[in-house]
Amino acid sequence: MKISMRKQRFIWSIIVIGFVATGYGAFSLIYNYKQGKGLSIPGLVLLILGLSAFILFSVLYIAEFSRQRRIKNEPVPQADEPKAEESKKEENTAKTDSKPIQKPSKSEKVEYTPRSKSTYESSSRYVSTIYVKQVGYGPILRLDGNRILDMRTNTYYRIENGLVKQEGYGPLFEIRGNQIKNAFGGYLYELSGSNINKVYGGFYASISGNYITLYDLSIKYETTDSLSKNQILAVAALLFGKY
Repeated sequence: MKISMRKQRFIWSIIVIGFVATGYGAFSLIYNYKQGKGLSIPGLVLLILGLSAFILFSVLYIAEFSRQRRIKNEPVPQADEPKAEESKKEENTAKTDSKPIQKPSKSEKVEYTPRSKSTYESSSRYVSTIYVKQVGYGPILRLDGNRILDMRTNTYYRIENGLVKQEGYGPLFEIRGNQIKNAFGGYLYELSGSNINKVYGGFYASISGNYITLYDLSIKYETTDSLSKNQILAVAALLFGKY
């Protein structure tokens, strides 16, 4: 189950408080009982605090599990529908055109200008919709060119002039070359070959084809199309968060 770093720290804090408070409270109550000192009020308070922490952890875990299942079961819109509509229009146009196609004579020299791969990728990348999915769960991010929707929180972001802005608020991240940083803070991640590194922390994730895999292989993401450098950096900041 994918949980943000901030939530992970909060949940681990609850678990630690639960174990420590429950253990110390139970020990204090048992010790005072054996010593004949009566009920230990501090021990009882700690025991109640520890049990409350475990109840809170259970509620948060169930809520997060339900949210992940809802995201997994959401239908993914088909990104190829516009292409199908365009092909139908082309077929209808070909049928209504009554003029015969004239083939060039052998003496005429016909020149073709091939479209390079880089030109094709740069134009198509910002037209089609790209989804970033967590393998085994479902889509997390949707990219429409320079616009990004975080489907976990229904929040929109935009890559503009080297900045990643939250729509309606302002810049959150700044892209400088192969690195991305907090808009008003330190550097976060950098793209180096097929690796995504923490600027101050080393290797964090790898990119292979349309897959992004964390350093410990615990989580794997899949993209439905290739991403540009700026898109990869923005996606890394949104998926992995600040540190």
